[in-house]
Amino acid sequence: MRYRETDEVFKTLVSELHSTLTPTTIMAITILAVGLFAYESLGSTPLLIATIGGMIASFAKIAVSLAHRRADATKRSTVADAARWEKVQGICIFVIAGSVSTIATVAFSYRDLSVHILAAALTFGYCAGVTVRISVRPFIAATTILIVALPTTLSIMAYGDTAHWILGLLSVVFLFAAMQSMLHVYRTTIRQITLFLDMEHQARHDPLTGLFNRTALSETYLSLTTADDVLTCVHCFDLDGFKDVNDRFGHAVGDALLAGIAGRLRETLEPPAIAVRIGGDEFVILQPDVRDPGHAEALARRILDILGAPYPIAGEEITIGISLGYTMALSGSADLDQMMVTADKASYRAKRNGGGIDREIPTTLDLGRFSIAA
Repeated sequence: MRYRETDEVFKTLVSELHSTLTPTTIMAITILAVGLFAYESLGSTPLLIATIGGMIASFAKIAVSLAHRRADATKRSTVADAARWEKVQGICIFVIAGSVSTIATVAFSYRDLSVHILAAALTFGYCAGVTVRISVRPFIAATTILIVALPTTLSIMAYGDTAHWILGLLSVVFLFAAMQSMLHVYRTTIRQITLFLDMEHQARHDPLTGLFNRTALSETYLSLTTADDVLTCVHCFDLDGFKDVNDRFGHAVGDALLAGIAGRLRETLEPPAIAVRIGGDEFVILQPDVRDPGHAEALARRILDILGAPYPIAGEEITIGISLGYTMALSGSADLDQMMVTADKASYRAKRNGGGIDREIPTTLDLGRFSIAA
C-alpha cells in the first residue's frame, strides 16, 4: 500500500523498518517468557513450537534489520532495493505475528485464567507496538494486526462466559481503533517526511531550474575520494547575449530559456557528473572520475553543441551562445573554489575571443601520466 508516496518517501519509510531493534528484542523476550510460562502451565506442544518459532523469527528480524541498516549506510538505495527489504522485513514480522497469535489462541482454549491474563497482555502489547512502529508500512501493519487479533478474538469469545465476551468485544473495538491509529500515524509520517525532503531539496537546488546549487556542489566535491590516478574537472560557463534575450523578449522568456538549458544539461550529463546553477546565467559542471583528459574536452564540446541548438520558446526560435572554460586537478587534491576561479578565467578568455571553449591546466599537473596527453 503506497498512499501518495513518491519514490524517495517510499525508500525513507521502508528504512524506518530497521529502527525497530529495541522493540523487537523486547517482544522476543516477552514471547519467550509468556510462551514458556504457558507451556509450563498447560503442557501444550503447539505453545512450545510457537514460542520457538517466535524467537527464531525475532532473531531473524534483528539480523535483517542490522543488514538493512548497514546497506542504507553504505550506499544510496534504489526503489527495487527498498522493495526487497520491505518484503524480507514483512515476512519476519508475519512469522512473529503468527507466533503471538498461536500462543494467545491456544492459551484461551484452556481454562487457566493466569495464562489468559498473560496472553491478553501479549496480544494487546504486540498490536500496540505494531500500530506505533510498523504503521509506516500500512499493509504490513494491518496484516500483522489481523493475524494476531482475529484468531485470538475468536478464541476469547469461544470461551463462553460474560467476562470473556466483554474481552472479545474490547478486542474488536481495539482492532478498529488500531487500524484508525495506524492510518493516522502513516499519513502524518508521510506529510512530515515529504516536508523534510522538500526542505532538503530546496536547500540544495536552484528553485528556477531545479539544478543543484552551490551548497550541493560543495557537498559533492567534498565527498570525492582522493586518488592520484583520477582527475576531477570543473567546467564554468555563462550565456553570450542573455541580457539581450531578456531585453527583447522579457524576463519570462529568459527564465524559460534557463529552464530549457537545465533540461538539456540533465539529459546530457551522466552520473557522477552534476550541473549547478550558481546565479544569473552562470553554470558549473563538476565532472569527477576523469581517467582520460580527452573526456573533459569531449564533454565541453558536447555541452557547447547541445546548448547552442535553438530553443522554441513563446513562438520564437531563440539561439544562445556559450563561453565555457574548464580546468582539471587530481581527484580531491585541489580546492574547489580555486578550481572554479581558474575555470572562470578560462571562460572569460573564451568570451573575449567570441565564445566557445578555453581551458587552463595547472602547470604542476602532468597530463602525460594519463592515457592521452592534452
